[in-house]
Amino acid sequence: MAMNTRKLLLPIFAALFGLAVSAFAQTQTTEATVAKVTGAATVTLPDGSIVPLTAGMKVAQGSTITTGADGDVYLESHAGYVTAIKQDSTVLVEEISVASKNGQVTKENTTLDLKSGNLIALLDPKKKAVNNYQVRTPKGVAAARGTLFSVKVNGKTLNITVNVVTGTIQFASPVDGLVTAVAAGHSTVSSPSGMVLGALGKDDITISDLATVAATVAIAAEKGIGGTTSAELAVLIKAIVTAVPEAATSVTAAVQQYAPSQSSTTTEVINSVPAAKNEQSAPILTPQPIDPSTVSRSNE
Repeated sequence: MAMNTRKLLLPIFAALFGLAVSAFAQTQTTEATVAKVTGAATVTLPDGSIVPLTAGMKVAQGSTITTGADGDVYLESHAGYVTAIKQDSTVLVEEISVASKNGQVTKENTTLDLKSGNLIALLDPKKKAVNNYQVRTPKGVAAARGTLFSVKVNGKTLNITVNVVTGTIQFASPVDGLVTAVAAGHSTVSSPSGMVLGALGKDDITISDLATVAATVAIAAEKGIGGTTSAELAVLIKAIVTAVPEAATSVTAAVQQYAPSQSSTTTEVINSVPAAKNEQSAPILTPQPIDPSTVSRSNE
């Protein structure tokens, strides 16, 4: 009889324990918000239907965003987390969620699967303690907290390029199990021969990428996307031109073209870095096209 009583009580204790745990710790699925769309961009919903992507739209887990040759999308997965999905890109929104314990947020999770193309992530450093942001690629996962970096996937060769402008990221490769720490001012390239870690600005393409990053953040600051400010742009510009002085001219031209209201901030910062100021006469490397004409702030 005692044995039967124990058998009856065990499921009850287990259920009560589960309720107690869920009361203290839980993860809730949320949605990302589209803050800006320019050009051609669509979203394939979890049910398989395809609809045009528009500013203000909510994007759920399991959705895939696709941009055309003139497409440019700003996505806010959480307040202060801005992802700019550039032209000719395909991104699966793998996870958007918030973990909490005792009513306090412990993690704000974002996992984006970059199938091909290019994205730029701007993460609020003030939320570093709760930020859990990852970009999955065919050759590994780039994980970061409170930093600014770009990831590019060549759809044909599957070469992966990660440029870290501020902060530090971890790039974990599932092939060899290695985790590469990439600090600000460096890039890591995945090629058939393995991971290669080098300095930013080693070639013209990387400088063009940096100009694109600068223009992207300048637009966000000009329009207040994700709460981005001119002060944050100033920190970014200084990080870029300190690491890569020869990028000064291209960065200046990109900001002037796409976010002219931020030009004075850019010029002031560049003039404060002697090495960058001396590079102002360098040839201009045109960044990827960005059309800031259609911008909407997120409702978050």
